Amino acid sequence: MVARGGHELLALEDPLEAEFWASSIMGTFYKVDGPLGARLELETRLWPAVIAAAEALRDAAGRAALEAIAEVGEPAMRLLARAAAGRLEREGVPAPRWASELGSAAFEGVWVLQDVFGDHEAYFATFRYPGREPHVVNALYDKAFGGIIKDAFVGYPVEDPRQNIAREDGVFSVDVEPEPVARRIIDAIELGDTYLDNDWTPEFRQFRALVLARMRQLPAAAAPEPPEPPDDAARAALTSEFLASGGDRDHIDADLIVSHCIDYLCDYLGEDAFRWSPIVVEQFLLDYLPRKASLSLSMAGALPGVLRSWVRFALSKRGLAERWIVETEEAVDEFAPAFRRAITDVDQFGPAKRLTNQMLADGVDLTDPAAIERWIDAFNARPFNERLP
Repeated sequence: MVARGGHELLALEDPLEAEFWASSIMGTFYKVDGPLGARLELETRLWPAVIAAAEALRDAAGRAALEAIAEVGEPAMRLLARAAAGRLEREGVPAPRWASELGSAAFEGVWVLQDVFGDHEAYFATFRYPGREPHVVNALYDKAFGGIIKDAFVGYPVEDPRQNIAREDGVFSVDVEPEPVARRIIDAIELGDTYLDNDWTPEFRQFRALVLARMRQLPAAAAPEPPEPPDDAARAALTSEFLASGGDRDHIDADLIVSHCIDYLCDYLGEDAFRWSPIVVEQFLLDYLPRKASLSLSMAGALPGVLRSWVRFALSKRGLAERWIVETEEAVDEFAPAFRRAITDVDQFGPAKRLTNQMLADGVDLTDPAAIERWIDAFNARPFNERLP
């Protein structure tokens, strides 16, 4: 792999193509399928072995591979590759003609494409090697799926995507400063790295290392402090305002249903209480509530109707146009049948919900900490095979 790739690199003129080669190789081995232990061992051993193999070639192809890896690898990998390339240089092995340009791509500007619901942010940063066409670093930040970067691209644009934005409904672009963008993208990629698996595109895997390398060229802002969630008084006031506003709000448990809505946005997602969208509705109904919420049959039956009224109230407070409110209401209707099935499906329950339901079935008073502690002690004393599945 190293020898073949190194010979390909010798034919290149453009340093960006060399960086893409290294980034693609790294992406091939990013989160490969297999047992966790084997994956961790591969991640630990692979790149020191690749760098050693490239150096052992003692030729221009090996040095070319090392120069490319040293530019876009993780910090420890870069140090190893630079040291190996330096040793080859001292032995008289020539560098590829593009190597002297590496690291000289200058930042020119960045803007973000946002959707009306705030689910996604697509960042477009422009860099330019001296005397070459500008290239674009694109990263898609996905708020709705854990705050990760799920898609990416680096290359020479065929056209300016901003030219088409005026014709697209529900999206708009904003010029932004590079420091918070670098912080956002670096943190989001590093957060995604902690997941065992996720909805990354093949392009993200290919360009991940190169996107990180470009963002690490920029001065990154300090990590922002997470917003303070509203306190109990603020939540109570918001619930009262909602209940007084008319519509499908007169169910006896409407206030409890609203509390689940607010908790999901403010505590679980770290958002404000009004940032609802079709995607947020889907995750709330089909993932969060089935895993975490213990609802009576009456509450489960009433929840879609109250949620429909809540998203209209919330998105009206946000100032969204009627068409986007209706789209979100329709999402509630679409996912309500699957929600009613999932909320009673034990296989969908999270561990905490299973324990809570078992305590209720055993007659434990959940307002009595001592009773809960006694039940947990008794539960932990059971043989493992007699505990909850």
